[in-house]
Amino acid sequence: MSAARFSPRAAGFREGRRVRVAVVTAAAGFALAGCASRGGAGAEYGTDLYGAESAEAAIGRFIDAAQLRDYAAMARLFGTDEGPAERRWGRVETEQRMFVLAGLLAPGGYEVRPNPVAGADGASRWLVDLTGTRNGAVSVPFFIVSDGNRWFVERIGTEGLRTP
Repeated sequence: MSAARFSPRAAGFREGRRVRVAVVTAAAGFALAGCASRGGAGAEYGTDLYGAESAEAAIGRFIDAAQLRDYAAMARLFGTDEGPAERRWGRVETEQRMFVLAGLLAPGGYEVRPNPVAGADGASRWLVDLTGTRNGAVSVPFFIVSDGNRWFVERIGTEGLRTP
């Protein structure tokens, strides 16, 4: 049996099309791998994962995502006691709001202070010490809530982050 070589042109394929298919296939594989790596990052609403398993995790992941300018990850952690904010605002508006918050936050480092202050409505206020912001070192309050299963960043006191 002789070894025959496969010729894309002889089979009717154009070289450019095959490259695009390979790129799209590779991109889809990376996207799926990214989704699989986030397992446990939040509660499922549709096919995405939302919220965090604890208030501390919600804060830490939110700030980490802000540092990376990962607006979709920030949006999955932002919400109310009724669930993710994306349900109310939609994906596009939520990510636009996260763009603004990431621009304000963007710290060089952070430390979540222990001993949160619990509110009457079930929310808790955590102070986070941010370093390396455009205003230097600042303490910022994060208001965290739970929908009964997962924890969300509900509000951030951004007063100390604004340009003086």
